[in-house]
Amino acid sequence: MKPQEWRQKLGDCVRDLFLSPEMQHFYSIEMTTERARIYLLQLGIYVRQRRNFWPQVAANCPEFEVKQRIMEHEHEELVEDEHSKAGHLDLIFRQGKELGLSVEQVLNAEALPTTKAAIYGWFWIARNRSWQEAIAASTIAEWTNDDRLLGDLGGGNCTRLYKIWKRDLNFSDGQMPNFTAHSKADVKHSDMFIDVLEKYVVPGREQDVLDTAKESMDLHRAYFGGMAHAMSKVS
Repeated sequence: MKPQEWRQKLGDCVRDLFLSPEMQHFYSIEMTTERARIYLLQLGIYVRQRRNFWPQVAANCPEFEVKQRIMEHEHEELVEDEHSKAGHLDLIFRQGKELGLSVEQVLNAEALPTTKAAIYGWFWIARNRSWQEAIAASTIAEWTNDDRLLGDLGGGNCTRLYKIWKRDLNFSDGQMPNFTAHSKADVKHSDMFIDVLEKYVVPGREQDVLDTAKESMDLHRAYFGGMAHAMSKVS
């Protein structure tokens, strides 16, 4: 398929996620400090575990140029980019500090059962599905922050949470470095593997790739749905 076809079909998967009951529930909850802590602690787990998914994809991929692309992506996440000189996890540390969370609390957070289940699912896809399917399943997660795709639905995840935290917690831009960075960084990352799919998904296998991308979005439903349930239990 051509790039625009991939963009349309993968974009539809992401838009379906944002229209799901789990996501609607998640964004409907009024934010409090305790609820914000739940989200940020689970996000810290999610971000660290994604550093395990992408290397699995690279290990299964025989194409040198694709491995290079993955390493470029991971260098920005782990080492430095225009948004952070210490990797993107540092953005979570900094935002967590605004909620009274220490670095140790972020690093030692306990995963919700739904977070654990989603992580196991994403890792299984990265390790066991074809690398083309795994690329789609991993890269589509970046699309959840793409306002170009989701602007008419209220924006991507970081844009929505930025607005919610500003409204309910009165946070400034400087107190939300993770949200302000990823609303921009993930737009770049959303575009990063479209040409890889065009070049390396053989005719007849497109639906397999799209089905796996949808599975990734289903796992996001579990992940966000679990956080919404936990957040609704505290004030």
